[in-house]
Amino acid sequence: MRPISICAAALLLAGCANSSTSDKKASDSGSASSISLFGSSGDSTSRPKTVVISDFILAAEVPVIDRGFSTRQESKGGNFPILERRNRTAARVNDEIIATIVATLQEAGLDAQPGSAEAVSLGSKAVVVNGRLRQGDKKLRVDRVGFGPGRGNVVADMTVSRAAAFGSGQSFSFAAGIPNNLKLPNGPAAAARNAAIAATLVAENASPEKLSPDVEAQARRLGLAVAEKIIAHGHEQGWLSKPESVESEASEADPETKTVKLPAAKPAKKPAA
Repeated sequence: MRPISICAAALLLAGCANSSTSDKKASDSGSASSISLFGSSGDSTSRPKTVVISDFILAAEVPVIDRGFSTRQESKGGNFPILERRNRTAARVNDEIIATIVATLQEAGLDAQPGSAEAVSLGSKAVVVNGRLRQGDKKLRVDRVGFGPGRGNVVADMTVSRAAAFGSGQSFSFAAGIPNNLKLPNGPAAAARNAAIAATLVAENASPEKLSPDVEAQARRLGLAVAEKIIAHGHEQGWLSKPESVESEASEADPETKTVKLPAAKPAKKPAA
């Protein structure tokens, strides 16, 4: 299990600030500042070979509470101290978010995997995704912040940077919250997504005990929201081709390219006898 970093937000923010002086601070609404990470936008060199998803940093004001998960863990390994229990739960939520991001990016056609910037070889054509989880709306009650029953109001500040030989290269940043109205896939799509998430959790050496359904849903919604923003940037930069549905909608919206279907010609009337 890879423990999630706690109370190290200042260090991450300092590193992200130094990675690109052209980045603007992303707002809670999810606005992003973006530039092409490889070559010119839309050319064949703009696509990264690998997208590496790093562990999240968890701000101190974001608790992670899952009593069901803690009970399942303690039933196999004894009684853990409160701090150890919280760390184990936070690490498991971290792994669930990462696994969801990886699975979603893979579905879109990107070679995504969990890892860290230190594991990326110098000169490799890869981008590294870092994130920090913090409280969103400061006006909401503190006991409604975090992961757990009745909680939420968590925002992920994300930075996607190019791996370079001398530190981090160009980057873009954005913010993503936990959208309550974001629907997770169901049916065959859910089965495929669940299998991909399970495979990534194994690669992360995550705890085999599952999170409680409500906490798992929170983690997956946040991971899906992050992944969708990365995919949207990938379409803009030419990493991915636009979906056919999007192209057809654009064609219909453009009067110059819209095809008008003419009615079929009526058969000629037969002469009267």
